[in-house]
Amino acid sequence: MNSLIIDTERIGTLIINGYYEKAAEDIFRVLENKAEVDNEILYKTLDLLSLICDKKPSISLKTIKYVEEFIVDPESWIRLVSMEILYQISIFRPNLLIDLIDKIRTRMFDRDSSVRRLTVKLIGNLILSLHIDQEQLQEIIDEFTEKLMENDWKVKFQVIKTLKKILNQDYKKIRDLEPLLSMVIINLREEDEDVARAAADLLKMLGTYFLSKDKIFYILLNLLYNEKPRVKEQIIWLFGEIGKERSSEIIPIIPKLIKLLKKNDYRIHLKVFDALVSIGVNNFNQIWSNLIDSLDTSNNDFRNNLINALYLLSQKNIKKIFPYLFEELENPSENIRGAMGLVFKRLYEEYQIEIENEITKILYRLESKYWRERKNTIILLRIICFILKNQKLAVWISIELNRALKRETDFDVKEEIIYTIDDIKTYYKNLKDDIRQVKKQLSLFDTQINKFQKLPARFRENLNSLIEENKFKEVETQLNKLYSNALNEIKEFHNEINSFEFKRLAFDLIEEWEETKVQIIDELSIIKGFISELCDEKKESFKSTLEKKIQLLDRRIDVLTAQFEYVKEFDFKNYINSYISEENLDKTDEFYEKFSSITQIRKNLFKLDVDIRDMLIDNLEFDQIFKEFLTKWISTKIQIQEYLGDLDLLIRSIKEEISNDYFQKDEYEEEILVTENLNGFHNELTYQLLQGHIQSIILHGIDVLKKFNENFTELRIKLENLMTTDNFSNFRKLLEMRTKQIQMFISETENEIDNVIRKENIQDNNTFNLFVRPYIDRWHASKELMINKLKYFRRKNLEDLYLSQLNYYLNIINPIKMKLLSSYMELDEDTIKEFVLKYVRKNKINARIVKDTIYSEVLDSELPHAKDLLLFKNIKTSGNKIYLHFKLNNPSNHMFADLQISLKTPAYLKFLKDESFPKYIHLDELKTGNIFKFNYTLKINRKKQKNLTDPSVDEIKLNIHYKDPFDITRKTTKKINILLT
Repeated sequence: MNSLIIDTERIGTLIINGYYEKAAEDIFRVLENKAEVDNEILYKTLDLLSLICDKKPSISLKTIKYVEEFIVDPESWIRLVSMEILYQISIFRPNLLIDLIDKIRTRMFDRDSSVRRLTVKLIGNLILSLHIDQEQLQEIIDEFTEKLMENDWKVKFQVIKTLKKILNQDYKKIRDLEPLLSMVIINLREEDEDVARAAADLLKMLGTYFLSKDKIFYILLNLLYNEKPRVKEQIIWLFGEIGKERSSEIIPIIPKLIKLLKKNDYRIHLKVFDALVSIGVNNFNQIWSNLIDSLDTSNNDFRNNLINALYLLSQKNIKKIFPYLFEELENPSENIRGAMGLVFKRLYEEYQIEIENEITKILYRLESKYWRERKNTIILLRIICFILKNQKLAVWISIELNRALKRETDFDVKEEIIYTIDDIKTYYKNLKDDIRQVKKQLSLFDTQINKFQKLPARFRENLNSLIEENKFKEVETQLNKLYSNALNEIKEFHNEINSFEFKRLAFDLIEEWEETKVQIIDELSIIKGFISELCDEKKESFKSTLEKKIQLLDRRIDVLTAQFEYVKEFDFKNYINSYISEENLDKTDEFYEKFSSITQIRKNLFKLDVDIRDMLIDNLEFDQIFKEFLTKWISTKIQIQEYLGDLDLLIRSIKEEISNDYFQKDEYEEEILVTENLNGFHNELTYQLLQGHIQSIILHGIDVLKKFNENFTELRIKLENLMTTDNFSNFRKLLEMRTKQIQMFISETENEIDNVIRKENIQDNNTFNLFVRPYIDRWHASKELMINKLKYFRRKNLEDLYLSQLNYYLNIINPIKMKLLSSYMELDEDTIKEFVLKYVRKNKINARIVKDTIYSEVLDSELPHAKDLLLFKNIKTSGNKIYLHFKLNNPSNHMFADLQISLKTPAYLKFLKDESFPKYIHLDELKTGNIFKFNYTLKINRKKQKNLTDPSVDEIKLNIHYKDPFDITRKTTKKINILLT
């Protein structure tokens, strides 16, 4: 016994690894020794055999030989697995079972229901697949058909499914339809909904293709008047389905179906609605006229049902319904006009675009050459206005009637137009204001189109002005930016005019705009190409001019170098020493000349440095051209500055030497000039010369600071231009360069002054210090003023820069993450927060900080509010199935994105995947005016019980998550109560 258990495990391993023949040999060995094994191992063995019984012909053939005796085994579960094996073989190799047919047939009457169900499926396969003796086949079919009287609903259901396949394959296999027809009718009364529905489907097939019109309608009418409501539902559905095929023969039945709407049975009403819609596919006029004729009734419930039927019929025939509707809106009967008004109003909620298209066609009739037709059209438009009670529609029709009034010549028609306009204005409040607003908007559109026509010229002028100013890099930047901005302006206006609520009044403007748009884009493209070529030409020309300017500066460097070489040959130290010792009294003029040259070199050095810096700032994009030139200039500048520094130190040492020799402290510890120690006139001149040198350094520094101060206004204009064009990088670069230039000059001048006089000794009250100190004080005052002004100027411009950057980036991304903004503005997050709070306090920006995000409330308030999505549903029930049809509509002028639709159903409803959309649907977008249709099919699962304590147990929920045009996630939920369906 244990070895056989191990064998079954080994067989399973062989099957998993694909060794089917080896596994089959082991299985057949066990079956041969069936007397030695218990039923459990036998069942396991047969179950393993069911996995490979149809893998190969040889295995199938041997399987039938061994399994035959198990068909009648005393154990039901052995019989069941044996029938399962034979069923699998019947799918692909039914001929192998010919000899076993009689034995298999006996299992249709098996005590076990599971065996009977499987046998019915097996026999069904054999009937459809085998070509056997006709008499034997007929005998099998008759016996098979009798299973319709079986008590097991699953057996009946399988028999009906097979019979439908037989009729579709070869209806001649069933010789006598009468017994079958009787049994099908009996099964219509079956408690099980699946069986009843399947029987109805089979009866539909019989009635459509195999029975005469009189016979099938006689049967159906008899059942309709004599059966229970549940059966009547199936019969009404059959009328609809058969009526689609037999369009002319169903006409006499239509009034009988309509009369069923008088019954107080909601489910019957739903079936009648569906049947009328189905029959209306080929008999629309007959359905329509019968429903209209029935409307003139005093029974309100019946009338409401008729209106519902008309609405559903109109829904299914939306493309051709409007002429019928408009005709009945002028019907003499008030009942009919009222009913048509309700239908029309309901349709407008769901088919707004289609109805507005039809109204447009009606408006065209105002141009008819027949006055009576124009007058009737005006009356119809008035009726439509009062039915729909829609302000937008009233504004549209009123404007169109006013236009018609201006060209109308017939007195009667004019009177009708005036009456209609006055009537509409009386009914609709604020209509005059709305009309005035629409006309204003239309005028604004016209003005904007005219403005756009001038856009290429403005585009060319802006770029030409930059080229003329030799701002080639800015041209390259602005060329793409202005072109992109122009396209964005075109796109925004295109969206604006096409999303205009009264777009139908702007058809001429929209048509003009389409032509203008294409023309503008073509012109912009041509201008962009031309400007790009012109920029390249001008750039090369400017490079040549710039190189000449650089050559001039280069020559000035050479001149400065020559001046420096001339001065450098003069040995100031020896000359001063000998001058003091009276050895070079005859060279006083030369001495003064050299000192004057030094002062001039100092001025020329600064002026040349300023000119070079200005040229660099004005031509940042050509920095490569300056590379070799700057190397030469920096080398020359350093050489001269080192020399001047050494000279300043020399002068300081001489000054200190003179001070030590010629100044002594009196009894009050104050330094006084000892005139007798001055050795002649030359020493006094030397002293004056030193004072003059220091004076020239300080005065030169003060003059330069004045020039810097005067240049702030010009610098501010340049910075404002950069800020206006959102060129934040060059703004920062220019501000930093100017700031460093001023700071470096102040630092260099301070060093020069310190080199000549020691700051720590300047407070001594000797004659030298008393002379120099006023100049030093003036220098300090000018320096402090400049430092303070520079700090204020820099802080003020940086604040303006940060404010401009904040507005710029918030216009692009709102809200924006602090981390992202920090990388753009090159500031840390804490500093950005400080500036935002400062701007908010000063009312310069309306924004708030939420966690790590900056959010502009002003921008958000300027955004229009989008309408929510509209969801329409249509629910049908058939047997134990529920059919849910949904239509998702975007009525707004904006696009919704990232739509996620999910369905949630009670546990006792089974979701039928093959007949439904997925339970979770994702849409990337739903554009304005677009519709998305989807459906689900649910089936009641009898095996699962309801939770009666749960109040939502009978609710179907449809959740829709989506992002509106402003990237805000929204949610809408549709709840459907199953008890009301």
